[in-house]
Amino acid sequence: RANFKGTPRVSSITGAVQMHYPPWRRHLKQVVSGLITSCLLCVAFFWIICSLNLQGYVNPTHDRNRWPEDDDHIFHIPYLADLAQPGELLDCNTNYGLIPVVIHALVIMVFNMTYRSIAIHLTEWENHQTDEHFENSLILKRFCFEAFDAFIPLLYLAFYEFDVAKLRGELVSLFNVDMLRRLALECLVPMLLHTIRRRGEQKKTKNEVGLSKKFDDLDGERPTTSDVLDQAELDEYEIFDDYLEMVIQLGYVCIFASVYPLAAALASLSCFVEIRTDAAKISYVTRKPVPARVASIGIWNQLISVIIWFSCLTNCLI
Repeated sequence: RANFKGTPRVSSITGAVQMHYPPWRRHLKQVVSGLITSCLLCVAFFWIICSLNLQGYVNPTHDRNRWPEDDDHIFHIPYLADLAQPGELLDCNTNYGLIPVVIHALVIMVFNMTYRSIAIHLTEWENHQTDEHFENSLILKRFCFEAFDAFIPLLYLAFYEFDVAKLRGELVSLFNVDMLRRLALECLVPMLLHTIRRRGEQKKTKNEVGLSKKFDDLDGERPTTSDVLDQAELDEYEIFDDYLEMVIQLGYVCIFASVYPLAAALASLSCFVEIRTDAAKISYVTRKPVPARVASIGIWNQLISVIIWFSCLTNCLI
């Protein structure tokens, strides 16, 4: 890996000089990274509990056998929970009850974007020797964080509140809002960026073949120097985020399949739309990725297997 740092040392196997970094130091840094991630997950969990209170899902009066007094419910926040009571500002039986759901989705998105940069810095600090180890460590961090944000509210309602009705309501809200958010980011944002870039290219000169004219008026000509420069100025295509979104969506569909069977059909529809929008994004908005031959999708295989096996357990228990 280009950013790998170490001290020169003669290999006992090949006799060649190679860079060496003590494994114990990397393991120690990974422990520190885990502690930092755990602290951030605690912050995210606190917000999740606040959000559930605002949505009226944390209410000790629903089961007085378990919580004879309001204070017996360790996750009950009276001030926030009272806002979701009938007749109050965020009454869950009115349209205003959707406000906490939208706020929750936006806050979680901000958390994920913030942790994205933190995870990159932590993984760089761990000083992995190969690109594969670096990518696996980064994938594992981000998957754990985003899966926690996505699934913990649902697991809480299923296995702490033991309320399938609340679980179904929260799942429908989170899944649909997240699906609409992804479709908006995948469709509207690329179209807007392409329109802005095309207008900028048209203002440069009418004699140059800009990026937008290249895709609007294909005439079979060979790429020019201008085409190559235009491609170099585009943003790099981030395949990592697309993988992560699909795996998280798979989790919604499989882990709680018995609660929201329609999620599978909606996920298939959104995937069909995203196939076309991703193709448009690669063609017009981002730099075309360099193809690479690989044996598999790497650690994503293991993460998908974990979701599938875990979904067997959750659906049986639900």
